Amino acid sequence: MKTQDNRKLVIELEPSVYEEIEEYCTEADMEKSELMSDCIQCYVKETMNKMDAMRKGYAEMGHINLEICSEFDGCESEAHTHI
Repeated sequence: MKTQDNRKLVIELEPSVYEEIEEYCTEADMEKSELMSDCIQCYVKETMNKMDAMRKGYAEMGHINLEICSEFDGCESEAHTHI
């Protein structure tokens, strides 16, 4: 890990969570900062993938909704002539 380009982030954890992190890092022989960096990167990537999937879904639904609306244009026009 490069230290010259890194930025510092301070977080507060419950003691039990901190102890689990310490235990894991000891067993995995890794620094806590490396674990936290990996976890945050994974979380951000997963969240961005979910957001991209939602954007794609909304865009697809937009096209479907337009198709449905256009299919009922004739019915709507006919209803207006009877009003």
